[in-house]
Amino acid sequence: MAALTLYTSSQGLEENTYFTISVNPDGSAEWVVEHRYPLKTAEDMEAFKAVAADISKELMVGYRSRLEQLVLEASKLTGRNMGLSGFDVHAYTQTTLTGGVGVIVFKFVWTGFASAADDKIYVGEVFVGGLSLAGGETLTLKIPYGYRAVDYSPKPDEIRDGSLVWYGPRSFTDGRPMAVFSKQSNLGETLTGYQLVLISLTALAFAGASAALYLRKRSEKVPESGFKAIIEVLKRHGGEAPQHVIVEETGLSKASVSIMLKALESSGVVVRVKSGRTKVVRLVR
Repeated sequence: MAALTLYTSSQGLEENTYFTISVNPDGSAEWVVEHRYPLKTAEDMEAFKAVAADISKELMVGYRSRLEQLVLEASKLTGRNMGLSGFDVHAYTQTTLTGGVGVIVFKFVWTGFASAADDKIYVGEVFVGGLSLAGGETLTLKIPYGYRAVDYSPKPDEIRDGSLVWYGPRSFTDGRPMAVFSKQSNLGETLTGYQLVLISLTALAFAGASAALYLRKRSEKVPESGFKAIIEVLKRHGGEAPQHVIVEETGLSKASVSIMLKALESSGVVVRVKSGRTKVVRLVR
């Protein structure tokens, strides 16, 4: 990411950088590069103001020039037409509990960033020679709506909110990180709301019957409102939550939650994803 990094060492500012890449079905990608600087003293504030002032002058021109060169080189190496558009930059300050934060945000659209074919999107070719994340840098790859990740390398540090996330410091090999996104069924786009409700209720009923049968074999009792409680917890947490949070907030036993989640998963109501040592449960939308 060296070509996309602001050089502020001369101002002595500590920096955290967040690269967010929102991939589109046509292979283009909307990039947001956010540089955040803790402003603990008046000197820090002055240093940030100096950098922010350059945004509208030489620094902005130099940054865009490096970026255009990066896109051009990637285009030549991959043999795919690419371009840069929608370039924008702005700077602002925030006040937090621990002090001030200076923020510089670069936005642009990279056309041809990924290749798209047969309802799949392939990301990673542009990272020729591999990618390096420095300490304090985070890379987030957002999965397009209606798609799911069917392959990636290396394994992300986190998989959350429809995103793959890697933290620095970290060095990747040639063509990495990579990901393959596959288009999901468009069933939800063509059915009426009434039909979707019926399908959801049927799935929940099937999940309940499956879990009841399984639990009867184990001589355990199924909590009457257990499935509803699990769904409510997930909705409260924006559609996903760690499995241990579901146990804590429903008051159900670990075994009961595990069995009911297995039934919900087999019915297509939820999916479970490993994130480190934690299992994250996500509602299928």
